[in-house]
Amino acid sequence: MNLEIPKNAPDLPCFGVSRATNDIRLPTVVGIFGANASGKSTVLRAIVSAFQFCIFSVDWQPNALAPLFQSYRKKTWLEKPTIIAIEFEGRLTADDGLTKFRYEIHILNNTNNFFDKKILFESLSYAPKGKFRQLFERNNQAFKFGNDFDIADHDPRKESVRPNASTLSTLAKLNHQISIYLCQLVSAIQTNIIGFDRIQQHPTQWLSIYANDKNCLDSVNKELRRFDVGLEHMTIEQGGQGLFAKFKHTGLDDFIFFAEESAGTRQFIEIFLRLHYTLEHGSIVIIDEIDADLHPLLLPELLRWFSDPKRNPKSAQLLFTAHNPSLLDDLEKEQIFFTEKPCGFATQIYSACDIKGLRREPSLMKKYLAGELGAIPHIG
Repeated sequence: MNLEIPKNAPDLPCFGVSRATNDIRLPTVVGIFGANASGKSTVLRAIVSAFQFCIFSVDWQPNALAPLFQSYRKKTWLEKPTIIAIEFEGRLTADDGLTKFRYEIHILNNTNNFFDKKILFESLSYAPKGKFRQLFERNNQAFKFGNDFDIADHDPRKESVRPNASTLSTLAKLNHQISIYLCQLVSAIQTNIIGFDRIQQHPTQWLSIYANDKNCLDSVNKELRRFDVGLEHMTIEQGGQGLFAKFKHTGLDDFIFFAEESAGTRQFIEIFLRLHYTLEHGSIVIIDEIDADLHPLLLPELLRWFSDPKRNPKSAQLLFTAHNPSLLDDLEKEQIFFTEKPCGFATQIYSACDIKGLRREPSLMKKYLAGELGAIPHIG
């Protein structure tokens, strides 16, 4: 899945310039579309799971890899390792410039025990001068460290890395400063995915954030007034059983409580936290089923936030899956990917740019619904 914008594509507001490599353009928004069970969520889950493993796995239980890294359920695939490689931008330390990183993991599957998985290979490299330079490489439990990683090959801390835990999360726990910084860098990624499922936040999780961040609360209230007719503001208060939210509506003499609000309003309040944080910090937000419960006229506005240099001065990125085909008309073909899963085969993902003869159309939705772009459900 290559997100680089082709050289011959025009300059558009939705295409940002890589902060690490000036000759590379990247989309600020990427949408993945396809039929149910075609693997849309699986693609995002692979990205999220790799990053979560990278920064958190030192604290996981022994069987925690199983729900995150599932092999395709065919014997020929179960006998192969699960391989995930991701390139991203970041800094090695707070004093370094932005550069490209590459993180890769190979997970060995046990065909006799679904829960028994271990790391066969793990590596991290970066390209401060254009060419990738190894920071560390791990083959089973044998480690090699690059000079820039500031740890010797004979350092005893490497002995603490378990077969089912990442090198970075373990070394960060053992006070290796570069690992601590990189884990903090990656932890800025926002998502609503964990394991098999989407995260269902308990209200207390986001209530405390709004209560302690006036800027965030003021921002969500501004958007709620724009999007929800008659809603004046949300306030967070402390009650006998903890924090709670209440909403003032024009024309009503009393407040409405969170549980009484529409599903769309509740969904927007939760998702806004992730979008706001991402735009503030210039990080990445990965949202599965962004169109769940949100009105189709609201969704394009959320996408436009990431193309607006005033709202997105730090080149934050949004990756999402959706079923709503109307969103195709709010994206350029370089921002669109499709997934298909032919019967008996693994998921295939392809870019709209890969479709031969596809021009920059005013309505990709019409072509998609007509079956010209693939990735539609077949009934019967």
